[in-house]
Amino acid sequence: MLGLGSSLALGGPPSEFNILSTSPDVWIKFNTGQTIPDIDTDGDTDIHWADQSGNGNDATQSNDVKEGSFDSGAWKSADQADYLAFDSSITLTDAYTIFMVLKTDNDKDTIFGSTNNLMRIGQTSTKLRVRHGASYVQNDITYETGETFTTDSHVLLRIDRNASDEFSVTQNSTTVIIDEASVNSGTFVISNVPAGSYGIGDRRLYEVVIFDRALTASEISLVEADILDRTSLTAD
Repeated sequence: MLGLGSSLALGGPPSEFNILSTSPDVWIKFNTGQTIPDIDTDGDTDIHWADQSGNGNDATQSNDVKEGSFDSGAWKSADQADYLAFDSSITLTDAYTIFMVLKTDNDKDTIFGSTNNLMRIGQTSTKLRVRHGASYVQNDITYETGETFTTDSHVLLRIDRNASDEFSVTQNSTTVIIDEASVNSGTFVISNVPAGSYGIGDRRLYEVVIFDRALTASEISLVEADILDRTSLTAD
């Protein structure tokens, strides 16, 4: 039986493991389901990234000035205004786990959110923070551990919130960025990734997996090992 972290030590998850076995609510997968159809029938190509969870919640963009492009298996943003919109908003309840592989520039990057909710990193130029906001109630969370997000290199972020409103962020499986900071109660709605106005600049989004529940330690180990392996990342 695999123990916590064993799959990482072996260089990847067991060959029979599939993220679908953990029932994600949304899964836009690296280098998978990426097409450029003419969604708005205006004569040019648009962005369509098919959800692999089986729930049919695809990420798309047909606004030519906000759509970015696919590049080497990732979605490439041209500037902070670019974003992808899910077909249906995802409403997360008390506990959730989110995995994202992205490249960020730490300049007020809003990695996902909606009109009333946002998750933002690099809140100021002098003090790195995460801003967790729901229904206009915002919490600026400083990096209590003294760690910082890796810049200009693609990383795996795991974002956890438990039923006690404790919030944590982990980078590349092992580096704890924020450890169980308190956040406001209430649901968190995700409609865009990244999320308009302050997006991820001219950086890239490689993969997003969203669960409307807190994963177990063993599930986290398997999912992270799978993502690290497929996106050519290693644990810190």
